[in-house]
Amino acid sequence: KFKSGPAAGLEVGGSDAARWAVNSDVHITSSTLHGQDAQDGRVKAVSQKANGNVVLELENPITPVFSEKETPGYGVEIAVTSRNIKIIGEDDGTYNGGYLQVFHTPGVAQVIEGVEFFNMGQSSRKNRFAIQLLYNGNVEGTSISSNSIRKSNMRCISVDGTANATIASNVGAGIAGHCFYFDRISADNMVIDNLASNMNNIINWNNRIDGWDDYDADGFAIWSPFNHFIGNVAAGGHKRGFRYYLDWRTLGEDLINVGPNMRRNPIGTFKDNKAHSNFRQGFHLADFEQFFQFRDPENVPVFENLSAYRNREQGIYVMNCVHCEFNGGFLSDNQKGIEIRRSDGITLQDFVIQGQTELFKNYVTDNNSHKLCGHSGWTYEGIHMMGTLWRYGHLDPGFGIRVKNVVLSGFDKEKEYYDNCPSTEPIGLSADTHYGAHFDYKTSFENVTVDDGRGIILDGCRASSYGYPDIAFNDIDGSLDPDKSASNGFLVTDQPYMTGLFGDSCKSTAGCMSYCAEICLGMVTFFTERFGTENYKLKVTDTASGLSIDIPGNVRTYNERWNTYAYDGGAERTFAASLPAGNYTAEFVDEFGNTVWPTYAEEQWAQAADCSGGVSIGDVTFIKPALDAATECADMIRNGDSANRTEVTPWLHTKWYGEIVNELKPGEGIDGGNAIAMDRTYHWTGIAQNLNSMCTDAVGGQFYEFNAWMQMTDADGNPATNVDPNKEWWRNMSPILTINDRQYRDASTKEYLYTAEHRDLAAVVRPYNNHQLSWARVHGIFKMMSGSSRVWIELERAPDNVKFILDSASLTPLTCSRDSLVKNGNLETNDSLYWDTYGGDLVLEVLHGAGPNGGHALKSSSRNWYDQTQSQPLNIDCVNAGDRIAFSAKIKTSTSCNIYSWDVNQRCNDLQLFTKKGNVHEYHRAGYITADTPDGDGWHHVHGIHVHSENGEKPDLARIYFPDANHNWDVYTADVKAYVLEQNCQALVMNPDMEEKDLYWTYTDRDRSKVKVITPGAGGSGHALRLYDRDHSWRG
Repeated sequence: KFKSGPAAGLEVGGSDAARWAVNSDVHITSSTLHGQDAQDGRVKAVSQKANGNVVLELENPITPVFSEKETPGYGVEIAVTSRNIKIIGEDDGTYNGGYLQVFHTPGVAQVIEGVEFFNMGQSSRKNRFAIQLLYNGNVEGTSISSNSIRKSNMRCISVDGTANATIASNVGAGIAGHCFYFDRISADNMVIDNLASNMNNIINWNNRIDGWDDYDADGFAIWSPFNHFIGNVAAGGHKRGFRYYLDWRTLGEDLINVGPNMRRNPIGTFKDNKAHSNFRQGFHLADFEQFFQFRDPENVPVFENLSAYRNREQGIYVMNCVHCEFNGGFLSDNQKGIEIRRSDGITLQDFVIQGQTELFKNYVTDNNSHKLCGHSGWTYEGIHMMGTLWRYGHLDPGFGIRVKNVVLSGFDKEKEYYDNCPSTEPIGLSADTHYGAHFDYKTSFENVTVDDGRGIILDGCRASSYGYPDIAFNDIDGSLDPDKSASNGFLVTDQPYMTGLFGDSCKSTAGCMSYCAEICLGMVTFFTERFGTENYKLKVTDTASGLSIDIPGNVRTYNERWNTYAYDGGAERTFAASLPAGNYTAEFVDEFGNTVWPTYAEEQWAQAADCSGGVSIGDVTFIKPALDAATECADMIRNGDSANRTEVTPWLHTKWYGEIVNELKPGEGIDGGNAIAMDRTYHWTGIAQNLNSMCTDAVGGQFYEFNAWMQMTDADGNPATNVDPNKEWWRNMSPILTINDRQYRDASTKEYLYTAEHRDLAAVVRPYNNHQLSWARVHGIFKMMSGSSRVWIELERAPDNVKFILDSASLTPLTCSRDSLVKNGNLETNDSLYWDTYGGDLVLEVLHGAGPNGGHALKSSSRNWYDQTQSQPLNIDCVNAGDRIAFSAKIKTSTSCNIYSWDVNQRCNDLQLFTKKGNVHEYHRAGYITADTPDGDGWHHVHGIHVHSENGEKPDLARIYFPDANHNWDVYTADVKAYVLEQNCQALVMNPDMEEKDLYWTYTDRDRSKVKVITPGAGGSGHALRLYDRDHSWRG
């Protein structure tokens, strides 16, 4: 053991003197945080000691190193780098040496063993590596073993498109770029007992090979899941020791995409590997999604017996590792032992995790080397974990991490060692993963020992400042109990809202935490509107004891854009309750104790903890305030009128990029009030608002009418000339109204929610002039959803880069009138209000003065199919099954039609009623032209009586349209009416004297007889009907 000063040699245990020759070169890996502190020496003399050890006297002294004797399991490696067979690249000062390449040689076993490669590889040149197996396919029997690669200008061994080779006991030292590299289509190679040491930064961003990342200079760069890595050591990666990354595609030769997502493939064996002295991570493990292919918790990625020590940042860094297991390992003297990010379902078991050892502290101080806590903002932690689940899908793991048989020690002295560390903790939480605004990363501990002189396991105060004010760690066997008396319990944030229902079961511990013995907790979370709820609390009362707790709401606060983001909880306030089994009531209260409602409350239950006895669904009864739906739900849009608008909230947005979001525009409203402007880049983004879920429940199934006025501009405030309301909504050419309806996948568990989108519920009313900066009316009617925990509207789908200015928005009840089921039937509003199109990119126009008797007409053109015409959704909820609906309209086409023909190229339009109720769709020809007697200006009369069916009663959707005419013709409609014919048993026949011409009358077959209105009628009356061209006696 060296005390100070240089060392003249090395004592190697368990070796044979015959293995070490005088004048042999040896490489000694780094004892510090950086591979550049690795050393090389030349053997001057060899002697065998009586204890069996070998003493190597070196020509020149070396800096003392850590030995296995004083640091068992993590001493330095010593490797002989001299070989009898040498291949030496010419050194001309350009970093371009020789290279050995086995190229497109399938089925031929290659043996390259015991060779010393020096100054090989060509810097920044593709496929010019020291040793490369290049697209050989299956080369079973191939051995690349016991070689040394020194001072390589480009990699050590690169395996590309090659399978079934053995890469064993090779030494790489002083390497530019990655040392051992395995491309995406390498497979079934055995990589055993190799050493990669001191990768340098000769390759950088400017001289890299385009598409490759050798500037990172990792010890092992692994892109394929199909190889096996056992007993390897990475000591001194310029960035990482092992970088194991699975791509979302399979890239073959020249990085051409040749296959699917690689992340879901099973990985090969990965065990007994070591990583130390890497400037960033020892192990960087990213994007393992094998669980998603098999959905089997037994068929998951497993990493066995990993050792990581003396790495400047993380020993093990885990990113997007789904349901991964880490079985066995040793971590010491890393800034963070293991860091887990964007990863759910982690198992960490049979690990020893040490903090900074005094031996290492003294060593780096004495040798003036890199120290831990290199930045003042870096925390020092054994386990750095998430506080919020990354995935919330019903097929996802559903838990955060399980820690079993783990010992953590040495995290109580780092402030003493390095005072620039902000905190030193055995366990810490990420500051930037609080996506749910509270702790829901379901965590359990079993047989875990935390040796900390301060009594700290986790700093709850620091965690709360990160956005985790309600931590709950499940201690399955009581091993975290500071008194060692509990058989089980929970470690929770030391706040009354976490402990107030448990009486004397909880005791405060160090680090703002409390240990609650002999309890099991379940968790329910309520997500609510962010705005207007700042002073609300969730009051939970234990009905048995009468004890209550007031749980504060929490939000994520990043910036204005995030705080008003409709998705992913940005604009939500979170209230979470962790409770034992029992019966409870829950209600929202304001600062005065009044029961209130926070616009909506999504109730979401976590998976049950790994213990028995937690609260479960059905144990909590929710108390809501009284609601007067007639007044409180009369207009469901808040801050819709510009006259009194002083802020933009509670309007939200769906824009995940940029900083500029909804802005107040004083004086720019439609009536001179204050409008709301939204800067947009992408068509799927828009302006949004939550609806009161108590209202949607109360009025669910009733019709509502949406109105808003909008201006659409380009980036300079000019009219957006690319807006076209005559295109179908999915072409993203004009704004529409979408309703987002949050639903449970399984209402019996309430664990998972998803968003159902109901699109095109309102659209731009015509006429709209996109060359003039004018206000467009967005209007529509629809049936309100019910039973949803959250419903929110969004105006979206205008073209990319079209900016919105919004004003005068409302959402009000639409009553059903039996006397007038069609709205704006004669276009009395001078526009297409209530009307839209049915299918296709139809042009819809209002023709002033072109209708019957100089009135207005509605024209549809650019039809591509016979049933594509103008259309109107109807509220027919006041119509009962068996009721008769009278339909009438005036219609004509741009080319004269044949009303008595079924020929698709000649026939006239009918009036069709479509209803949808659940999965039942019905199409009824509710009206058609009977008489070949158009008005003087060519308008035919369409009419009919429809008997309403049971399946059509109170449908989810009802609409009329005018199908059947040749799709090359334009269709004109006017004077459209629909009303219920009230029952009158004293007048069973409608229009008996034909004074309304052929209204309600029809024929028995369209093409077997004809009808004409004649004047005068019998006895000098106004009209009569003539039936002619009958082809049979039963035609009438």
